[in-house]
Amino acid sequence: MIINFNVKKLDTLLFDFYKLTGLTISIWDSDFNQLAYQPHDMPMFCRLIKDSNIGNKRCFESDKRLCMLSHTTSEPQTHLCHAGLIDTAIPIKFKETVLGYMMFGQIMATESKEELVSRIKKLSSELKIDEKTLFEAHKKLVKYQPDIIKSAANILKMATRYLWLSDMININIDDITNQIDEYIRSNISGKLNIETICQKFNISKNKLYTLTKTRLNMTIGHYIRKTRLDVAKHLLTTTDLPVYEVCNAVGIEEYNYFTKIFKKETGMTPLQYRKHFPLSLNYDVHSN
Repeated sequence: MIINFNVKKLDTLLFDFYKLTGLTISIWDSDFNQLAYQPHDMPMFCRLIKDSNIGNKRCFESDKRLCMLSHTTSEPQTHLCHAGLIDTAIPIKFKETVLGYMMFGQIMATESKEELVSRIKKLSSELKIDEKTLFEAHKKLVKYQPDIIKSAANILKMATRYLWLSDMININIDDITNQIDEYIRSNISGKLNIETICQKFNISKNKLYTLTKTRLNMTIGHYIRKTRLDVAKHLLTTTDLPVYEVCNAVGIEEYNYFTKIFKKETGMTPLQYRKHFPLSLNYDVHSN
């Protein structure tokens, strides 16, 4: 599936949402690349944290984890980020495919003064940020009631279903590349190879190579391997299948080879990945 984001139109939509609600909002593609963000000047509290290399890395991992949660459930998900702020992610879907994510938040959470002091001290120490400066920046964060957060999530959930109808996201669903993609996903547990794909779609190896390089920016072999790993990630975070069964389900017979390429792709072993993205991380805003 070929997906093109109209970043200019999306940025205008995000700006309208921000002006109406006062909530910061961003949009991400399915590979967790941030495409647009409003307002362009983020809250000072978040800026201080992101100016730290460690803090910036934690922010990205926290955002990615939340997006993964929304991906696996296909519903808006809310959690407390690593810095104790409330964030919500909504998957952007076309049929059963997740195209990207909308995320809003950087909202002050309800907590006792003792909890806040403890958290700010810990952040200040770990990220080497002046404690008083961090406290003052935290005071300027917005605070919203849980029902407002839920309403905003519901509105964005409806909006994400129509982004391609307004040309904010263009999807080419008739392209032969999409047919090849669907074939690969439908046969992911089998022994996929170039010869079989060429025969299936009556194209030459050179044609297949050109298609995948120009439309997918990678070779067909790389794309098959990437798709196997994408499906494996999904199974690891949505099922309790043993890793060796996940390995077989995505068409990789050698367990050690699967572990090796999975770690090269994600920086984690399959078991570490499963522990890193548990569904139990969801944060219920109605509990506060």
